[in-house]
Amino acid sequence: MTRFKTRYLLFLPLAVTIISIATTPLAHGTEIVGGTAEDRARMAEVSREWLDSYANGDLDRLMALMHPESIVMPHNQPTSTGLEEVRAFFATRIGRPGVNFVDNLEEIRINGSWALVLGSFSVEVSSEAGADPVVVHKGRYLVVYEKVDGDWLMLRDMDNLDPVAAE
Repeated sequence: MTRFKTRYLLFLPLAVTIISIATTPLAHGTEIVGGTAEDRARMAEVSREWLDSYANGDLDRLMALMHPESIVMPHNQPTSTGLEEVRAFFATRIGRPGVNFVDNLEEIRINGSWALVLGSFSVEVSSEAGADPVVVHKGRYLVVYEKVDGDWLMLRDMDNLDPVAAE
């Protein structure tokens, strides 16, 4: 076997792994652009980890993904500034029984040490076991991450509700 073929065969599994991680969609239609393959893979992982932490009520894990200067700007509510206020904000919202946060991550765009995450969401509430959930909120979000010492941390989180349809 030639030296080129040997190197190619050794490199191929690594290349396929990097490409599959970097292009694995988080949700149908999610686009991840910019940055390095490693940055794209890590941002996809961070997004999954954030959603998993939120759904399972793991506040410590969620807060480990937050930048020390985090600001959360939710619709129709006061802004939470800094880790203490952000923690208090999420503590009352995550992992609640009968409440389901449905995320539709649409895009992750990376440029250097910055990443923008864009998507839509709905919050569904079931009043009793087995009952069909009722959608309480639907909206959109924009989140800004900063890469600090190799870690992608959520710096800003802003959401708003979808406009109410005219009847």
